[in-house]
Amino acid sequence: MFLADLVIVFAVATAVVFAFGRARVPSVVGLLVAGVLVGPYGLSLVSDVAVVEVLAEIGVVVLLFTVGLEFSMPRLVTMLPLMAKVGLPQIAVTTLVTAAASWWYLGTLAQAIFAGLLVAMSSTAIVLKLLAERSETTAPHGRIAVAVLLLQDLLVVAAMLAVPLLARGAGVTPDPTVPPHGDPLPVPPATDLHPGTALAASLAAVAAVLLVGRFLVPRMLHEVVRMRNRELFLMTIVLVCLGTAAVTAHFGLSLALGAFLAGLVLSESEYGHQAFTEVLPFRDTLASLFFVSVGMLLDVRFLVAHAALVAVSVAAIMLMKLVTTALPAWLAGFPPRTSLLAGAAIAQIGEFSFVLGSRGA
Repeated sequence: MFLADLVIVFAVATAVVFAFGRARVPSVVGLLVAGVLVGPYGLSLVSDVAVVEVLAEIGVVVLLFTVGLEFSMPRLVTMLPLMAKVGLPQIAVTTLVTAAASWWYLGTLAQAIFAGLLVAMSSTAIVLKLLAERSETTAPHGRIAVAVLLLQDLLVVAAMLAVPLLARGAGVTPDPTVPPHGDPLPVPPATDLHPGTALAASLAAVAAVLLVGRFLVPRMLHEVVRMRNRELFLMTIVLVCLGTAAVTAHFGLSLALGAFLAGLVLSESEYGHQAFTEVLPFRDTLASLFFVSVGMLLDVRFLVAHAALVAVSVAAIMLMKLVTTALPAWLAGFPPRTSLLAGAAIAQIGEFSFVLGSRGA
């Protein structure tokens, strides 16, 4: 039963987060542990995992929407140098090092590069929540981490478009009749267009969203506000958020990127602060379901059976990603402590790796 599953999820999550809070452990960790407990590899307390995952997807969309509301176009433009100086080296070096390390095992260079792309991505949702909890989003290391994460989210599009090319390079013929399984987030639809054409269409979609959001949405909100109806204003905000995410997903972009763009264009209007205030209560509630759903993916039995391999792999990946972020940041002129904090924030693998991995599977 849907309601019973939600009650179980929130009951376990509340108890675990409370206990972790007493131990001064971040709530994100508690939510992940709660997901392990209620998930199919734990106590199997939740019967309909798919429903929780759908709500979790909405939570990620709302989370990135509020992040966009806290940004502005000028602030995003100022991040471009950080994206170039830190983000690009982090993604390129991580991908190449992982490819070199896994080539001998996977057998083909194309598969090794794909493995490198999976490792290069970090979790925007988890990092932003941790930074927000500590009020460090605007701190120097927070700005570096956010810039790298946004660049990674943008490059997910290019990685998605590269999957068919990598498959051909590996001698694999994709079977369109076989759907992916176990996706924690929706996979953008495959396209038969040439990769260059698909990329151009995606960029055009982003430009169209920014233009519509810049000129049309503020006028629409102005008319809505004149009605002095709070429910209508909230429904309009939700429509803008989910509608933009749906449009970008249609063109092969991520739902989260579309929601971020919607928040970004709204932040430039006079109603940005009011929209943030209205959406904030929904953000924390729905985003918590996302972290629980990620915890549900952890197969504890596999972890125990391959403990040594998992430990070595996790340690190697975290160390590599810390170095590939901290070193470029240090070379860009940031202090060693700031560079290491930014590297530590990026040192995990994110939700878009699951999305990309299911497409590659």
